[in-house]
Amino acid sequence: MSDETAEIRINQDIVFREEEEGAFLFDPDTGRIFHLNELGMRIWKSCVKARRPEQIIKDICLDYLDISQEQIERDCAKFFEDLGRLGFLAGKAQGNKQAS
Repeated sequence: MSDETAEIRINQDIVFREEEEGAFLFDPDTGRIFHLNELGMRIWKSCVKARRPEQIIKDICLDYLDISQEQIERDCAKFFEDLGRLGFLAGKAQGNKQAS
């Protein structure tokens, strides 16, 4: 069961690079790369300071008035799950992190 009150924090070891068509996250420890679209970049930037998911969702809803709150909640939940599994978020499961 996930803790909805837990703060979302980015893994400080991850390299963020913004490009014309989105951004990329790179984990130098594992070599993993993750592409972010515009919404993903906005969510990632919201996580620079540790924040609770509902705070992030509220801010995203204010920026994307044409998208329903329910859709943003689903997208954010999936985003946090994916990034946590890959080790891009601090304190989340570091799925299959390769040993050195």
